[in-house]
Amino acid sequence: MKWQSSFSTGIKKIDEEHKILVEMLNKLESSMYSDKKDKVLALVLRNLVDYVKFHFKSEEEVMEKIGFPELQRHRKLHKNLVHEVATILLDLKHGRAWSVPELVGFLQHWLMDHILGEDLKIGQYLGVI
Repeated sequence: MKWQSSFSTGIKKIDEEHKILVEMLNKLESSMYSDKKDKVLALVLRNLVDYVKFHFKSEEEVMEKIGFPELQRHRKLHKNLVHEVATILLDLKHGRAWSVPELVGFLQHWLMDHILGEDLKIGQYLGVI
């Protein structure tokens, strides 16, 4: 997945964090080629989950600071993704075989849909895009 200018919210802090998320997804995808795939996958996925939680908190703080009217709905979307990823981690822990391409595809799709469908609204609200 490549960062595209169409992903830009016009808010530097959020855009930089989104770029890091894209890089992390790319690391997750490349982990499938490692000879220690399972260990690498678990580590990268844990790091991704930790960073996603940090990013969501950061993004929500920005929305709160600017008085973004859809903050509560946006918070719920964030909470739902954290729950979905936690479920995936439990699945992996209990032997449910998620393939790396399946997992990466799910996360890439969610990230692109969320940025393009939701996060851009923050920049629009501020009038920076």
